[in-house]
Amino acid sequence: MIEQNNPRIDAAELLALVQREMERQRQQAQGSAGEPVEQAEGETNNPYNWSQLSATLDVAQQNVDAGTRLSTFLNYRRSIRWLVRGVGKVILYFGRVITVPQRDFNNAILHALRITLNGIRDMNRFTDQTVRRLDRELAGQADQLRELEARDREKDHLIGYLKANLVMQERRITLFLDEARRCLPDKFSQDQLADFVREKGHLLDSLYVTFEDKFRGTREEIRDRLRVYLDLLRQAGAGTAERPILDIGCGRGEWLELLRDEGFHATGVDMNDTLALQCRERGLQVEVNDALAFLRSLPEASLGAVTGFHIIEHLPMEVLLDLYGEAVRVLHPGGVAIFETPNPQNLLVGACNFYADPTHKRPLYPETQKFFLEYRGFSRVELKFLHPHEPGARLPEDEAPALAARLNDLLSCARDYAVIGYRP
Repeated sequence: MIEQNNPRIDAAELLALVQREMERQRQQAQGSAGEPVEQAEGETNNPYNWSQLSATLDVAQQNVDAGTRLSTFLNYRRSIRWLVRGVGKVILYFGRVITVPQRDFNNAILHALRITLNGIRDMNRFTDQTVRRLDRELAGQADQLRELEARDREKDHLIGYLKANLVMQERRITLFLDEARRCLPDKFSQDQLADFVREKGHLLDSLYVTFEDKFRGTREEIRDRLRVYLDLLRQAGAGTAERPILDIGCGRGEWLELLRDEGFHATGVDMNDTLALQCRERGLQVEVNDALAFLRSLPEASLGAVTGFHIIEHLPMEVLLDLYGEAVRVLHPGGVAIFETPNPQNLLVGACNFYADPTHKRPLYPETQKFFLEYRGFSRVELKFLHPHEPGARLPEDEAPALAARLNDLLSCARDYAVIGYRP
């Protein structure tokens, strides 16, 4: 290391010192811990410690004028100071002539090193600025990409709606023409007119299919959420050929598809012609019928399980009670009924999100549904709360933990719940 006031300076040693210091800082920046090198405020993000390198050059600058000062050795040896200082001054006087080229060389080396150091710092600042600019541009492009993906999804929903609607319109036209061909030259009969009237009730089927695609979530997300019920079915012995599963309001058929993949025997029923057609195209067994009417057509103790996901909030109270009564009737002893619905105890769900679907009647209080199942003859009735908000959506509890915890209970608790009961 170069000491202060040392009359000798070795340029090669100084260069080697700078190189070693730069290499050490580079290795520290790329060390196994992977931690960035700490730097002073205002420094750019770089692999070198600029302050330490600058300080090293400052020390070298103090010693650049080799041979122009007396050594520190002559300043503190009091016993021989009077003799040696005199001799040293004479030697120093004549040595200045000899050390002029060395001093010029030292100054040139230090000047070159400072230019190099400043150039590297400027290049590093420019690189950092370029990287930050590129990061901003990439972030902007990522936002644009997400926006384009959202637009693509919107277009996919619209295309899906138009395709489904076209299929249903062709079906209605074919139905009308077939009926017209059979009755010609006579007028339409009462039964034929009744068929036309019933078909009017399916005019919005394609619209609701598109609505579900937009607001309910992807098929993969729904399948993953529903896996929680598979063990309940296995424990109840449901899903065999003798004790099949009936899913009422089966919708897009994610649950039926999951049951089929897991080896369960299951059938679905839904009033939406378009959804039923899509399910059949996937190889699923689905009936187009009213859920309550379909249950009434089944023999007693013929099913191992009855399920309904986000269907009971669409039903009036009287129909709901009849549905529970028919469900317990058609279940085999030990069979299970599972009905999932939005949880109004979550304030965001009960006050806002529930009403996104205009076909919802009213939020259903969990304890009330538990009571209704018990009233209709189910035993071992329980509530299962599901799908809380992600941890990142919760309010921080640092400043007011009691208040934040209470608000999180209201805003971030389970978004859905299931009421589960068994036939005695």
